[in-house]
Amino acid sequence: MRYIVCILFSCLVVAGAFHFAKPLPQLPQKEEFLPKANYAKAFAMGHNVTAAGLFWIRGVIDLGESYITGNSYSWLSHVGNLSTQLDSLFYTPYQVVGGITHNDEADTTDFIVMRRGTRVYPEDWRLAIYLALRLANGPTHNYAEASKIMEPFSTSPDSTIPKHIRSIYRNFALNTMQTEMALEMIINDVMNPEYSDFVHGFTPKTLRVLKQDTSAAEEVKNILERLSKRSMNPNDAFNKLLSMKKL
Repeated sequence: MRYIVCILFSCLVVAGAFHFAKPLPQLPQKEEFLPKANYAKAFAMGHNVTAAGLFWIRGVIDLGESYITGNSYSWLSHVGNLSTQLDSLFYTPYQVVGGITHNDEADTTDFIVMRRGTRVYPEDWRLAIYLALRLANGPTHNYAEASKIMEPFSTSPDSTIPKHIRSIYRNFALNTMQTEMALEMIINDVMNPEYSDFVHGFTPKTLRVLKQDTSAAEEVKNILERLSKRSMNPNDAFNKLLSMKKL
């Protein structure tokens, strides 16, 4: 009975805090409506899992209301951060925050959430790819960390991992290499029968390495296709591609 009373009291405290909070879109600061994790833990009185769920439910409700009203909503990663601080095993916030955050979002609070998620669930490739794509395409453009996060999944025994996800760490790594090393890697991959189905996908990567625009796409595509069919010498292809690099 005492246990039930404690849970009910914790729920009332959290519900009361939300009830008297200002409407989120009117707040001048992103985190004013959220308590710090240490205060939330004190209010929860040991019932962190329950409190985490309540905070998350309110955040999702506010997200849904923003879709209906057309107001912007950028607090979900902050709610996810608080919820997973209270209960690091709470999987849903990791999944939702990773799934709905735009890759070019300036607010990087989701980095904290997703790094926590990949630590708690290190074998979950979906959480890992969410974080890797944000690191690579977000404001930090941290391709090295993105590659490091995804490389272990290239040899994972998990049969649900798609082939292109297993090799995506190489895409991130290309952006950290010198041009010559990146071209060697691309040429080796194009000539590898394992990647024969993805030859056309190497064209935009090569253009990026060469700092070329799409005007050179057809020529690059032709070189890569000849390489994959073994109708062009790799050294000749390397020199030709390198000569196309924009300075």
